Amino acid sequence: MPSLRATSEARARNAAKASSGPAAPGAGGAEARPEAARPWHLAKHVSAHLDPGDSTRVTRRHVRYAQRAVLWRESRLDRVRKCGRVTTGGDGGNVRVRSKQETGAAQLPPTPPTSVAHYSGLQSCGSVWACPVCSAKIRNSRAQEISAAAGRWDAAGNTVVMVTLTFPHDVGMRLAPLLVLIADGFRSVISGRPWLRVKKHLGIVGSIRSVEVTHGAAGWHPHLHVLMFARGQLEAEGLAELVLHVRGRWARWITGQGYRLPHEIHGADLMICRSAEEAGAYMAKTQDGRAVGNEIARGDMKLGRAGSRTPLEVLDHFRWCGDAEDLDLWHEYETATKGHQAITWSKGLRALLGCEDEASDEELAAEEVGGDDVAVIPAEVWSAVVAIPGLDAALLGACERGGLAAMNKLLARHGLGPALPPGG
Repeated sequence: MPSLRATSEARARNAAKASSGPAAPGAGGAEARPEAARPWHLAKHVSAHLDPGDSTRVTRRHVRYAQRAVLWRESRLDRVRKCGRVTTGGDGGNVRVRSKQETGAAQLPPTPPTSVAHYSGLQSCGSVWACPVCSAKIRNSRAQEISAAAGRWDAAGNTVVMVTLTFPHDVGMRLAPLLVLIADGFRSVISGRPWLRVKKHLGIVGSIRSVEVTHGAAGWHPHLHVLMFARGQLEAEGLAELVLHVRGRWARWITGQGYRLPHEIHGADLMICRSAEEAGAYMAKTQDGRAVGNEIARGDMKLGRAGSRTPLEVLDHFRWCGDAEDLDLWHEYETATKGHQAITWSKGLRALLGCEDEASDEELAAEEVGGDDVAVIPAEVWSAVVAIPGLDAALLGACERGGLAAMNKLLARHGLGPALPPGG
């Protein structure tokens, strides 16, 4: 096994090799980036703005903003490169900072409301795949909706079955065709007369499916999480019938496309949430990805299993180390996933589960959180703010701690400002 020093030296060589190569053209015909300015040490600057005593929420915001700042330079998607950096053009190009009081989960003793600050007047990309900030907002909304729907269905005496579908993969396989393979494979599982018979016999009324992607020693690993909703209680015989159908059709599809036979169990794994209490327990664990809705929707909060990484872990490793291979992986990922739907409900299921009409990813990402105006950052000040790594996230933290005065104190420390009162 290579030593830590050897690994660090290898990463340094990769960074040097990347920085000495020709500049890559930017997205949408943008000018080429000067490679000498690659933000290899961005993580250090962000950490300097983060108080060790800050909450998990604030820490996560710093990380997501730092990851997005890397993408402002490195993404090949034009909308991602503008997200949270370029203003919408309204209000004279100024940026407003708003604060909203949020109450945590009910507990004893009760905790006081927390001030949560956010920006208004900035473009959002609405990418559920490639943007750490928009993805968190979109997936959180989807997760809450899915968890609530699954809980209502279970509490009414029905059954929710979770299905995970995967297949053998090897180093060198490109991600784009694998995403098509897994989508077409699921359609094969739920098509034809055999499925119609199983669906009718078991009372299956619809499904929600979500694609998840990781990368490891065996290359890209896209897999599918599916929630199947069945009327009434699905007993052992019914579950066995569903297992036999799903595993048989899935295996035939995968081998028919020229791939190796999936593992008998792990290729198609099925699990039942047996009671409202069990579903509720899953829902309560929103921070570790185990809620039913989170398992389906919160790919942004997941960590890869041993030996694998989620795309955001790949991006974060690049943020720290500047590994050119990580950047290549990210570029392949964001290109391959563009245009693909991450979370899909079967037709008619939303109405059956009492859910509202589905908002688009772009609508969820652009949705105004509300709250009270605290400050107005002039357009020229904002341009300087986003040029300093980590300052955009730090300003929100300052607003939450001390309002406009704390924000201006931080801006002055960097020779910037001032932010103005909202009525000024």
